[in-house]
Amino acid sequence: MLEERYDDLAGLRDRAKAEVAKVVVGQGRTVELLLVAALAHGHVLLEGPPGSAKTLIGRAVAHMFGATFKRIQFTPDTSPAELNGVNVIKAGEHVFLPGAVFTNVLLADEINRTPPRTQAALFEPMQERQVTIDGKVHRLPDPFLVIATQNPYEHSGVFELPESQLDRFLFKIYLDYADPDSELQMLNLPHNGIAPDMLGEVRPLLGVVGLDKARKELETTEVSDAIGRYIVALGRRTRDMPGVQLGISSRAMIHLMSASKASARLNGRHAVTIDDVREMAPYVMRHRLILEPGADADEVLEQAIKSVPAPAPTAV
Repeated sequence: MLEERYDDLAGLRDRAKAEVAKVVVGQGRTVELLLVAALAHGHVLLEGPPGSAKTLIGRAVAHMFGATFKRIQFTPDTSPAELNGVNVIKAGEHVFLPGAVFTNVLLADEINRTPPRTQAALFEPMQERQVTIDGKVHRLPDPFLVIATQNPYEHSGVFELPESQLDRFLFKIYLDYADPDSELQMLNLPHNGIAPDMLGEVRPLLGVVGLDKARKELETTEVSDAIGRYIVALGRRTRDMPGVQLGISSRAMIHLMSASKASARLNGRHAVTIDDVREMAPYVMRHRLILEPGADADEVLEQAIKSVPAPAPTAV
């Protein structure tokens, strides 16, 4: 299927939301954030209750990107080899059998259902876009995006993600149930039994070449010195806020800048504004904070944003 055409990244945002809405209703904001992540070379952790369309939205977005897609269902016995691959001997020769990460979009379903050893197998792919098996490096396809899901209400047989892995996710997005009107629209969508029957109708908008072009366009987005200083000041402020044991990392500041650039472009602008930074900050920073008992991440971030002076406005 040929990719749809769009005039600019702002047009792409609207088209993407319309395509995914064919199968997932009421999650337009999540689609925007997944598009931001793809443009910013970032990974996304989706968290929400069962039946909130976490897996479906991941599949629909992969279709919308027009990229290769694989899904792996994490369980307590999922092995690192299933993710990264393994060397085997065939006809007397060593042959590498690629794992699930060798794709453009990997849906890591219920990532907190698998033990730390298997979770750690994603460290290198997520950060370096490669895997090392028996001392040999194997590069992953480009682009490579992990969309991981987890259920916060599941407490039996789960393994919380360590801070080092959470720091590799650009965004953590909380999915809640849709509003009543959206849930009524869901009932009126075509279904094959209980399964959605429109996934194949989601048209690809980018493809690998198109996504690469969009990312290069993103690189030309202007970030003024004042905005850069604001990002650093905001990040450093989280480190000495009351109730915070550990604030955000330097990597998180880079992630915040990249996400802000993507946000600006998707809103039709060529320069980042303070509104872009403030809009992206909760999604980038919330899951990276290590808090003292009783502290609330949203309250901490709200106070941090209020306490850091905004830079003087500049022309955009």
